[in-house]
Amino acid sequence: MHSARSHAGGPTAPAPAQVALPDRGIHDTSPAESWTDGFLTGNGEYGAVVYGDPALEKVVLNHHRLVLPNGTRDLTPPVLADRLESIRDQALAGDYAGASRDFAAGWELRWTQTYHPAYELRIATANGPVSDRYHRYVRSTDFRTGEVTSAWTDGHGTWSRRVFVSRADRVIVHELAPAPGRTVDVTLSVHTALDDTPTVHGGGDDLHSRVSFTTLAETRAGSGWLTLRGTYPEGMGAYGYEGVTRVVPTGGTVTVSGSTVVVTGAAGLTLLTRLERHETPPARDARRPHAGLAALEVDYEALLGRHTEIHSELYDRSRLDLNAPGADRRLPTTELIARQNADRGSIDLALLERLYDSGRYLFLSSSGILPPRLTGIWTGAWTAAWAGDFTTDANVNLQVAGGTTLDMAEAMQGYFDLVLGQLDHWRTNARNLYGARGFLAPSRTDGEYGHMLHFDGGGFPGHCWTGGADWLLHPLLEYYEITGDQTFLQHKLGPALMELALFYEDFLTRTDGNGSAVFVPSFSMENAPDNTGEYLSINATGDIAAGRHALQAAIDAANTLGVEQAAGEGVERWTALLDRIPGYRINEEGALAEWSWPGLADRYDHRHIQHLYAVWPLHEINPEERPDLVPGALKALELRGDQNLSAHGSLHRALAAARLKDGTKVYDNLRKILGNDMLFRSLMTSHNPGRHIYNADAAHALPAVVAEALLCTRQGVLELLPALPEQWERGRITGIRGRGGIRVHSLDWDLPGRTATVTVTSDQTQDVTLISRRGMTSVTTSAHVGLSALGPHARRVSLTTGQRTRITVSLPTA
Repeated sequence: MHSARSHAGGPTAPAPAQVALPDRGIHDTSPAESWTDGFLTGNGEYGAVVYGDPALEKVVLNHHRLVLPNGTRDLTPPVLADRLESIRDQALAGDYAGASRDFAAGWELRWTQTYHPAYELRIATANGPVSDRYHRYVRSTDFRTGEVTSAWTDGHGTWSRRVFVSRADRVIVHELAPAPGRTVDVTLSVHTALDDTPTVHGGGDDLHSRVSFTTLAETRAGSGWLTLRGTYPEGMGAYGYEGVTRVVPTGGTVTVSGSTVVVTGAAGLTLLTRLERHETPPARDARRPHAGLAALEVDYEALLGRHTEIHSELYDRSRLDLNAPGADRRLPTTELIARQNADRGSIDLALLERLYDSGRYLFLSSSGILPPRLTGIWTGAWTAAWAGDFTTDANVNLQVAGGTTLDMAEAMQGYFDLVLGQLDHWRTNARNLYGARGFLAPSRTDGEYGHMLHFDGGGFPGHCWTGGADWLLHPLLEYYEITGDQTFLQHKLGPALMELALFYEDFLTRTDGNGSAVFVPSFSMENAPDNTGEYLSINATGDIAAGRHALQAAIDAANTLGVEQAAGEGVERWTALLDRIPGYRINEEGALAEWSWPGLADRYDHRHIQHLYAVWPLHEINPEERPDLVPGALKALELRGDQNLSAHGSLHRALAAARLKDGTKVYDNLRKILGNDMLFRSLMTSHNPGRHIYNADAAHALPAVVAEALLCTRQGVLELLPALPEQWERGRITGIRGRGGIRVHSLDWDLPGRTATVTVTSDQTQDVTLISRRGMTSVTTSAHVGLSALGPHARRVSLTTGQRTRITVSLPTA
């Protein structure tokens, strides 16, 4: 396009008159200067990071399965089970360092394969910048359609570019439109010399420098074709990958100049791009992307229509309204972020609304063939913190927290497939490391394998964390509790839950003086007792909670499916073992202890809160069923330091606070993220303050935190405003799926007006306990309402299958 060099518009420059800003989305008034501020689009398989520069557009292309082979894919964990009894004796005798050293002796920690970008597609305007400056620039992301648009006005009118990634057709689609009477004149090229800044949190290798590239530009049948092929170092894993862009002008000409495609005099331009990863050279030589793109219709609106039919329906199901002023909602992201950074003591309501919308959008866009990685599906760097993998001891767990509850169950399929597809590797982990049946999950995976390789004999005994399988299976159980999908329980979830119970049968063979089972070795991710400094420990509270829950879940699944019922079979054995699971410990400061073993002291200043696993994601500790443990859990949360203010730490604390009905702590922990400069201009988030380390944890988990503060469901329980921060006086949330088959269409609240109204439909006829801890002066509904044994803050409400029911609760003055 004949465009210009620098933009004249500042942060408050108005949008071009011809470009409508999205109702649900974001916009900004200057292009990105680095990939971390690029606007984002994706379909759960492909992702695109869009700079939006009129003169030299850069689009970083991603494929969810592009991981850099490092030789670990076919490794299995070493056989260490014959050491188990000896190291248990050491640990029980207090020699934690010796136990940790000897258990992993001879093994070197292995990192996962690093996630990496495919390449950068560049679109350069012909002849470089022209003399007239462009003005009234805007770029936007429409969350409802997944389109990223950039538009600007010069002396000839408005120019625009649009791009989205189609869920329906597996293709990245660009449209370039010139100003009236002008033409598209651009040169397309590929660029692979992307960011490779070393990171102290990575695998520490330089394998990316050994990837070789070949670029081919050609024309066929009126289209240009631009192909990039990357070949990995030999013998380390997969063979390589390729990306293919079909260049289709409307009018004008398309030619080749070296390794570039040149378009001249076109009335419009459409680009269609596909990416593929190849295991062998013959697979790449088949040129499947070329054939697929050649068969695809070149009609931007038709392609967009097929995509939005899927994407928009999923996205539109839920929304948050906190009554932010309309003028605030229309601000560019740069201004919203700057305003939040200038007032770090409070949360900007317009920004929070936008983050709810963007979080669901980014989660949906990066969920498909796999769940979101540490960076979602997007990266512009060859090096990635923690290999850009799926870290399973908090990060991916937090990111999928709202997948089903925020009515995006279809997007959870990639997560379900990842977990269920790695069960055989989890079996190998349990067998090799513990001589046990059942499962031992790894603390991280790159999506290709689930073997436990990331451990060593001192710095990180990840193989001593036994609670991972229960946590990773929990979102599958939550899906069943919400949907009641019996086929899923019978054929996928139920067998896995019952097989996990076998691990605990084989693992829990030691007992203490009271006859309780002892979890040894144990690891409270990623913390060590303050007085030992050794990560290997005994009876980590999080491991105990996971074991207790795993056994109960296996019993419940077996009872529902009518299996394992005879004498000596699973239900009888698991029930007996469940009775031997040790209780939790309250320490001398009145807090739920992180280790339920004498002599192990709490270390409070740490980012993880594994010992609150029974609070969130589990529902074990709650005011109705375990009121005795709620004060201790709250005290543990109060005493916990922030360490490095990592986003996942604040998010995890906020979710635990919501379950413990503490709205002040929910607000404070969200403020630690929003008030510490952790937002990029796309509203992607960082791992640490100061936008340090591009990371999707906060972006994806924040909507779940907000929803948990507004609504809590357990089987037979519907709680309104359980942890509402007082700063959110009025609002509305729509599209929440509750456990027990309750669909919450909407929840409206007005604290000054002292009302809360919820509209629900139940999948089954049932009586539910409606709770409002603020109290209830009256309940108005067409359903039958009765008193609750819980007291005046609760009622029993009768719901009928399929009947939409509106319930209004009048709240007391105080």
